[in-house]
Amino acid sequence: MSSDLIKLTRSLIKRKSITPKDDGAIKIIKDKVKKLGFVNKDLPFGKKMGDDLVLNLYSLKKNKLNNSITLCFAGHTDVVPVGDETKWKYRPFSAKLDKEKIHGRGASDMKGAIAAWIIACEEVLKSRNLNISLAMLITGDEEGVADNGTIKLVEWIKKNKIKIDHCIVGEPTNPEIIGDMIKVGRRGSLSLKIHINGKSGHVAYPHLADNPLSYLVNICSGIKKISFLKKASNFPISNLEITSIDTGNTASNVIPASTTISLNIRYNTRYTAEEILKKIEYICIKNCKSFQINIISSNQPFYTKPDKFTDILCDSINKIVGRKPKLSTTGGTSDARFIKDICPVIEFGSVGKTMHQRDEHILIKDLEKLKNIYKEFIISYDNTYS
Repeated sequence: MSSDLIKLTRSLIKRKSITPKDDGAIKIIKDKVKKLGFVNKDLPFGKKMGDDLVLNLYSLKKNKLNNSITLCFAGHTDVVPVGDETKWKYRPFSAKLDKEKIHGRGASDMKGAIAAWIIACEEVLKSRNLNISLAMLITGDEEGVADNGTIKLVEWIKKNKIKIDHCIVGEPTNPEIIGDMIKVGRRGSLSLKIHINGKSGHVAYPHLADNPLSYLVNICSGIKKISFLKKASNFPISNLEITSIDTGNTASNVIPASTTISLNIRYNTRYTAEEILKKIEYICIKNCKSFQINIISSNQPFYTKPDKFTDILCDSINKIVGRKPKLSTTGGTSDARFIKDICPVIEFGSVGKTMHQRDEHILIKDLEKLKNIYKEFIISYDNTYS
């Protein structure tokens, strides 16, 4: 077991980097990779005022050959809130170490994976001269709104014509054990709010009012009947879910003036957000006099067709843990949805059973296995593409 790996993982977990705050996490990464020969570029995005800036990092260990292939690792240092700290077994940012586990927020998602990649790079660079270049994209804004994170890193990369040939994102892709699963795609996600307007009034005089809830019933029924028959191989079925109905009416004798439906649609690569939105608009027009639809968030689906790049990772996993991973498109969204615009991208990281949960942790043996898989992956990639 690498003591450096444990030390780096614990150092990152101890940073209270609740999205989008950094609390020094990116500096730890910068200082470590600088010693390995990486050149760091700070990329703060957001408001031009101190704490409002979101920290991001691009690091490059460039091969002397100008035309060398570049393999990139992408990750995020921000974590979700911890909830009630008193209900945790150990303090969430203590990085408590016991015989089997490292405990703390971000251990699984995804500070352990970042540490594993960095130590893998360190061990590879000590043992051989690479013909490829190594890059890292690290953001402090993935778990929240993500307006000033990887999406702007990708814009900066495009603007500066920086070449990245392949990218691996260190998301916790494994459901149960290391080597279970590689993510090669993700469904799109469209979140909407439908505001239905009516006219308030007393329930004893309904003819003087216009009850928006009457329209809501028909609209909800209509949008739930939208069919998603177009299937895409390797993708789960597309689905639409109503997540909230909000009227804010506390009086039982008052007809409300308006109501709001919140919904989320997860869709495959054979649909577009615009296509789905038109279907919902048609249902609203058909069943309602006055409404507005607000797009809360819209993320396109992506799919990386398995090829030599994917095979290298599969073979590396099999060599280290003796397991053939499933290539999957399940789960929520990730920053791979932005990175797909600049290069082929896949995801592989730790076991995700405790991510975002109370008492989040990572098994030390899994952390070591992940580091060794990354190490084998870098070497095999170098042998294949150099």
